[in-house]
Amino acid sequence: MEMSDISVEQIIKQKASNNSIIFKVVMIIACILAATTIPSTQSFGFLVLCLLVVFTAMLFRHYKIEIEYAIVDNELIIDKITARNSRRRCGRYSLEKAELVAKKDSQAALRMAHKDLRTYDYTSRENEENIVVIYTYNDNNEMERILLEPNERIIERIKEIVSKQCYKLDEN
Repeated sequence: MEMSDISVEQIIKQKASNNSIIFKVVMIIACILAATTIPSTQSFGFLVLCLLVVFTAMLFRHYKIEIEYAIVDNELIIDKITARNSRRRCGRYSLEKAELVAKKDSQAALRMAHKDLRTYDYTSRENEENIVVIYTYNDNNEMERILLEPNERIIERIKEIVSKQCYKLDEN
């Protein structure tokens, strides 16, 4: 078995965005208001309350998001898992094309931060200190900035794949 045949995976839970918190609060308030109108609206109010409760439950499930990192055949594959049953491919990045792999607040990353690039945030949105930034080229040969929170196994695998001059995680 070659080193390129080894695959590693990691799943992280992503904190809900500020917009989702607003939607959740609005739906809860709507449920409360619908419940208070049942005495005057009777069966119509009860029907509206039931629908709102169902939509609120669906909304809460929809915002349970996990991000999966997988490295297979020298490619970083990122999937978004919603409500533990819906999987969507977010990106597929060739690590061999990486220009830089560094901590987000390192000098090397700060030198590249001024570039106007598409940025993809695949982090938990909770812990700023463990964020790794990868500058790499996509299939259209456009550079992109990818933010991750990889564990040690993913970091070791990235180190094996990217060139030594691009790997700056050991530096400040």
